Amino acid sequence: MRKIFTVHTAAWSLCCIALLLMLNACRKVDEHKTLVETQPWLASTYQLSGQYGQYGWQYPSTWVVGDTAMLIGKLFTDRPGSEIRVGGVLIKPVEHKEIDPNKLYTITDGIPLVMVDVVRFVITKEMGVGPERPVTVTANGITIHGSPVSIRDFAVSIGKTDTTLVADKLLHWMPANANVLIQHGYAFVRDVHCDRNGSIWFDNQLEINALTGGQVNKVLAAGDKVTDDKGMELTVKQVFGSAISFDGNTLFFSMEDSEPSVDTVDNYIFRLCKMDVASKRITTLNRTLVVKGVAPVNSDAAPFQGSIDRMKIVAMYLNTDLQGNLLYTNYYVPPSNANDHSAWKSAISSGSINQEVWADNLLLISRMDMTGKVTPLMNAGYAANNTPPIMAPGAHVASSLCFVDPLGRYVYGMADVDDWRTLIVKYDTQEEDIIASVKAAAAAFSFRSYDTLPDTKGRGMMDLSVVDWTGMLYAFNNMMVLSDGSILAVKGASLYNFDFEQRTVFCYAGVENGNNAAAPGQDKLTGKAKWVDFSGAALIGQDKQNTVYYCQGVWGTDGIDFYKLHSPGK
Repeated sequence: MRKIFTVHTAAWSLCCIALLLMLNACRKVDEHKTLVETQPWLASTYQLSGQYGQYGWQYPSTWVVGDTAMLIGKLFTDRPGSEIRVGGVLIKPVEHKEIDPNKLYTITDGIPLVMVDVVRFVITKEMGVGPERPVTVTANGITIHGSPVSIRDFAVSIGKTDTTLVADKLLHWMPANANVLIQHGYAFVRDVHCDRNGSIWFDNQLEINALTGGQVNKVLAAGDKVTDDKGMELTVKQVFGSAISFDGNTLFFSMEDSEPSVDTVDNYIFRLCKMDVASKRITTLNRTLVVKGVAPVNSDAAPFQGSIDRMKIVAMYLNTDLQGNLLYTNYYVPPSNANDHSAWKSAISSGSINQEVWADNLLLISRMDMTGKVTPLMNAGYAANNTPPIMAPGAHVASSLCFVDPLGRYVYGMADVDDWRTLIVKYDTQEEDIIASVKAAAAAFSFRSYDTLPDTKGRGMMDLSVVDWTGMLYAFNNMMVLSDGSILAVKGASLYNFDFEQRTVFCYAGVENGNNAAAPGQDKLTGKAKWVDFSGAALIGQDKQNTVYYCQGVWGTDGIDFYKLHSPGK
């Protein structure tokens, strides 16, 4: 009897243990099911079936500031406490929706999920520009980490000829006051830049315009009455230059104005200003007086550095970079008891392309940072045995024109060598010195060919003679610095990409051997970039996707044609 009881007891114990194991297993299954149902995760791929213009979405490796980014997964975006962070910064969704076009998405352990979240948001500079920016998703008290993403100001350059490039015409523009501009000998376009979204901002002596949304709109014009941040009512007389910030939010401009002030009797009044594009609010950064006629006593042009509001500035050739710096050439002329400044006033008012002012004035390339501090970079006027009319700090160069690296580190200037040819110099703003140079006319760049056709293939060595101070009166914006630091230049009928450090060059667009004249068949204005004739193109800039903008017709009076050079879909 005891044996039977013992057997029954043992059996009962085994049953209890088995039941406990089953209950524990069920609990673990329930816990796993709960975990699966509540834990956020990010997809690595997803089929969008054409939504948002995409079919096969992939988790990104790179974003560009200003992009509308997309993440897909189980994100629980609508639940309290849920958040997505990039670079430690909380995103601001512009759209959230649930989709499952094929209802086939599964995670690794095979549990099907019917719906997934799609969240779209804008990449901002606050998320950090650089590699390995962290991506985290928090929901239901659980935080998961996505693969880090690189954030850039520009899209990645491929560093070789892109055979997919096409040229498209944006529009033809004829200024409404063309007759007035022609009568005074003013160029239709004198300064021209673009912002990250591809809007083009340009000026002439009488106005500043913006090409946005497929049309040209006037921003500021001679005769306009505006009020600045100090409450002063100003009337625009002439525009001397302008530049848009890369984000498109701030327009810098230089002008001569009239105002209700006793200063207008004996002085010309010049202002360097900035405009908040959204609100149209104008802030005066600097107000400078230049004496009309002969002054009782001589004075000087100092100070050359320090706070922008303490400078004496007549600014032309404005440029901006991604660091928020403003670069300009200062042509201020100090009071003189022998010079009435009439030649100087005529020169700065000429409205001509690449007009350099040489009339006892300053020729100083300077930079203002975001705090308003001014630093001199290059002092021009050192040509042959000549010295500048006014000695000032800065590297010695021949020309007061320069070309700016959009990333803000380098500025390219033009010095002079014995045979009156140009020495292109690379100035490092951190080292505050010239760190490299190359003689423009020297065949110093080794050609890298990507063309397999003998009739169009480029060979040998090439020079950078398009950047030649002595030829600046015959060219306008025939070179610019690209987002990767290389130099894009118009040479003959094609565009060439020069690596200043490696001394290499390749054909960016056009026919490889079109550096002297258009090759047979290279006679198009739009279409496949290889067959476009870029002769006379004026380079404007790049947007965030590295699309290159340029224009034609700046030397004529028939109007300006604006183009973009891009890969299809951008």
